[in-house]
Amino acid sequence: MTSSLIIVFFMAFLFFGIPVVGAMGLAAIVYIIGFMNIPMSIVANQMLGGVGSYTLMAIPFFIISGALMESGGISKRIISFSTALVGSLPGGLALVVIVASAFFAAMTGSGAACVAAIGGMMIPALVKNGYDIDFASALQASGGTLGPMIPPSILMVLYSVSTNNSVGDMLLAGLFPGILMAVSMMIVTVIISIKKGYGSSEKFSLKRVVVSFKDSIWALLTPVTILGGIYSGIFTPTEAAAFSCLYAMIVGLFIYKELTIKALLRCLFNSIKGTGIILGIVAVTQLFSWIMTREGLPQQIALLSSTISDNPYVFMLIISVILLVVGMFLDPVPAVLIFAPILTPSAIAMGINPIHFGVVMVATFCIGLVTPPVGMTLFVASNISKRPVLVVGKKAMPFIFAMLFAILLIIFVPQISLFLPSLGK
Repeated sequence: MTSSLIIVFFMAFLFFGIPVVGAMGLAAIVYIIGFMNIPMSIVANQMLGGVGSYTLMAIPFFIISGALMESGGISKRIISFSTALVGSLPGGLALVVIVASAFFAAMTGSGAACVAAIGGMMIPALVKNGYDIDFASALQASGGTLGPMIPPSILMVLYSVSTNNSVGDMLLAGLFPGILMAVSMMIVTVIISIKKGYGSSEKFSLKRVVVSFKDSIWALLTPVTILGGIYSGIFTPTEAAAFSCLYAMIVGLFIYKELTIKALLRCLFNSIKGTGIILGIVAVTQLFSWIMTREGLPQQIALLSSTISDNPYVFMLIISVILLVVGMFLDPVPAVLIFAPILTPSAIAMGINPIHFGVVMVATFCIGLVTPPVGMTLFVASNISKRPVLVVGKKAMPFIFAMLFAILLIIFVPQISLFLPSLGK
């Protein structure tokens, strides 16, 4: 199996400290030179082809939209509405973190942006109200994992593009699993809060819920317009992403009036940098994946999988364990782009719906956002609280187990993922 050597080269370059994009590119070039009798011009052709997809235009639009929402006064309104909804429950302020993260995830699709926007306000508030700072940081880091799950999701778009599946179906498929993961974390939060004696932040007031809902209505309509437009056929996913940018700009500039021209330009500049990083990864992984496909690695893995078990549930459990380990060392973006083209054909051969498999893959990689050594939301939350990453990571273990339980339910109950996409068939 000489084709597996490209994986060996990739891991070796990572071991020597070369960044993920560089490691993939070098591994591909070394393999082409050593084992493939093809011209090197194929490198540029494949990389350019990888970023030439119309569907990928949704990614910069969603990134810009998320940045505009973060700067346009939406974050604090989401927190206020979440506090009115669940602030009176045991550990109410902690529950606000999960609920606000879920709402914010439904507008940005980014885990790191979710933690930065919500955590900057909520971690200090939790500590001020008597919550342990490490628990508060771990809670916010875990809440950030909802960003890539609840649509719109950049990871869902990347999975769809790399496996030739419907972006609209993938976005719809992530909604209920994302809610399930949020609920599982909320249950753990209540249990820990009762055990630690963390009380509610205030008494429930229906009047405050109504008032905060009215103040937040323009923010809360964002996911409704995106998903509603896609599902009704008014928008393609890419058009919906572009519309979300326009919507966020109008709300921030003219309704909430908290988005300044200076902040708008800063959002655009930062979004361009973020887009460049992601599309750079897409370009290199296209070359990497093309080599693996040409050399028959997906077919070899499918054959190997069939010898281990012909039960699709056993296959998905084994793959989930592998992806959990991978997610500890790779950021979800390159991880999805590398492993989706390799593993999805095997899943289809097992009779697994590729949309269902994609949701399981994305959900599993989301856990990697909160696990050392490269957990992005873990690092952002630790940076906000100025606490050691490993200490916060240890406190996040109950939430990780809650997410694992949710993934098991998603695996064994496919309709959690497939119900909404099936309605449009």
